[in-house]
Amino acid sequence: MRPVRRSLKRAVLLNLLAPVLLLAVAIGAGGYLTITSVVESSHDRLLDGSLMAIAERLAVESGEVVVDMPQVALGMLETKTQDNVYYLVAADAGPVTGYPDLPLGRMAGAEPGQPVHWDDTYRGNAVRLAAVARHVYAVERPVIVAVAETRLARNQLRDEMLRKLGLAEAALILAIAVLAWVSVERGLTPLADLSRQIDTRAVSDWRDLRPLDLSDVPQEAMAPATAINAMFERMRSATELLRRFTADASHQMRTPLAIVRMHVDLLRRESSCPELRASTLAELDQGAERLERLITQLLTLARADESALAAAVGTPCDLGEVIEHVIAERIASIPHDTQISCLIRHRPLPLVSDTVLLSELLGNLLDNAVKYSGAGGQVVLRAERDEGVALVTIEDSGPGIPESEYEHVFQRFYRVPDRPEVPGSGLGLSIVKVIAGLLHISTALDRSPELGGLRVTLRATLSPFHGHVAARAVAPG
Repeated sequence: MRPVRRSLKRAVLLNLLAPVLLLAVAIGAGGYLTITSVVESSHDRLLDGSLMAIAERLAVESGEVVVDMPQVALGMLETKTQDNVYYLVAADAGPVTGYPDLPLGRMAGAEPGQPVHWDDTYRGNAVRLAAVARHVYAVERPVIVAVAETRLARNQLRDEMLRKLGLAEAALILAIAVLAWVSVERGLTPLADLSRQIDTRAVSDWRDLRPLDLSDVPQEAMAPATAINAMFERMRSATELLRRFTADASHQMRTPLAIVRMHVDLLRRESSCPELRASTLAELDQGAERLERLITQLLTLARADESALAAAVGTPCDLGEVIEHVIAERIASIPHDTQISCLIRHRPLPLVSDTVLLSELLGNLLDNAVKYSGAGGQVVLRAERDEGVALVTIEDSGPGIPESEYEHVFQRFYRVPDRPEVPGSGLGLSIVKVIAGLLHISTALDRSPELGGLRVTLRATLSPFHGHVAARAVAPG
């Protein structure tokens, strides 16, 4: 069963509309209280007007309270809903006029001249009452005037206003929902465009690893979009690395393989001649050795390129111990007539570096120096401290490199012209350049003032690490 995917659009809309609905509820509650208060106060004013119109007509005749009931007093309370209106004028001696059973319990303790309002029930109907106690000349106790009205008009007006408020809120919520939907659609358009870019790559050409266009991507989506571009860049670099390695390998292996096949074929046809057989076997051995060296260098170059994609892991090490280990690894294969000198003037030389790659870098420089120094040649390797920098020089007594070629020799498969007598693939210094850049080590070429050949100078920043580093830690395998 496929998991249910959350919709970003739905989540954004819910997050937008939930506060709107809560606000609408709050507005509705406030509107209800406001409308109820306005309706009550407006109708109470009409009750007060009717009440005062009757109270103004109170008089005393022959010692008795009388009232000239004005028509306008009750007429102002007439509504379309035909509310029932009740009134009462009561003196100390009893009712003067009106409905004698009108409930006046709230008038106990009321201040004279101040109208009092309350809700009550009369004859089975909910009514709103207004009453006032009025002093009349020659009457000892205040005369009470009361007017009551059923609540039909009030309730109808309140309900109508609440209905219109509800419709207005519903229309407002609907309008906000539509506008929010449109806004979210427009806001998510850059994400949809980004998705289409990715889908187009998947459908049309999966090898298209160009960076995505992020010019219209909003800030909130930049992190995943940038991560996708970073992934494309790593894939592009890895693909380019594989393509370049394949091209380099096929190009460089073709020649030694052709030589090996030619000598194998020659050995088959001329196997009866001992001298030719020995010569052919020697050529085969040299071809195989050259092919092995080429494969080793190609793999080293590929490993260095791969390390460039993922930053090299640095560990504390002593550069002097790394140099000694590199020389010890190669001492058996160095021609007996080649003289190698190693002078490490300061100990320790602490670095934080990838010891495997550092060994490959030094090993390639040492191999080049031995190879180009020739028979009876001389190689000198020095290492010292120079104001916070580890300084390593490797010099040889070979023919050297013209200054005009210094920039070219670091290119892959480039060989200095007029050097056909020295076999090689042109990968040694290119490996050095890649690894040096990865380990943040500077390289410089010049002529050796002592030996006359090439001098390679390496500079690496020393680390504050001063502890002992075992030689075993620098062993690449």
